[in-house]
Amino acid sequence: MIHVPAPDPFTVFGVAKSLDLDARALERRYLELSRECHPDLNRAANTADCVAVLQRSAEINDAWKVLRDPWQRAKALLEAKAPGVLDRNKKLDPMFLADALELAEEVAFARDDALAPLQSRLDQALEGDWQQLRADLDAGDLDAAARTLHASHYHRKALADLQAKS
Repeated sequence: MIHVPAPDPFTVFGVAKSLDLDARALERRYLELSRECHPDLNRAANTADCVAVLQRSAEINDAWKVLRDPWQRAKALLEAKAPGVLDRNKKLDPMFLADALELAEEVAFARDDALAPLQSRLDQALEGDWQQLRADLDAGDLDAAARTLHASHYHRKALADLQAKS
């Protein structure tokens, strides 16, 4: 089977390739595009037209899933600017990985009285990741931005695990 890459979500929505997209404007655009592909408005005369409408609808929904999440948007932005940059920069600093493992264990064994301070630490770590990602992109260092994005995954995972405990 031939692998066909997913369409660029920024192109699907017709928006700028940017980390900063207005959430409300993005949602309005999603609703507008969704209406264009709504089955009630697209009573196709033949099967090929039906398939095209369904395919376009799937592209819109997939793009929406990416663009509405800032981290997924950052990932798509990096791949749009430099295809393969994320794969080339998967290897992270061993000290960071050791700290991430420690953090995961801390989350796994956290007692109720430690949850709030731990959540605050993780929120701060993610804010730091976001600011670093922005700085890397502003500096045009896409390799560093990719590593920052990979590192943020560990903080996002730890936060999700912590929130699942609550």
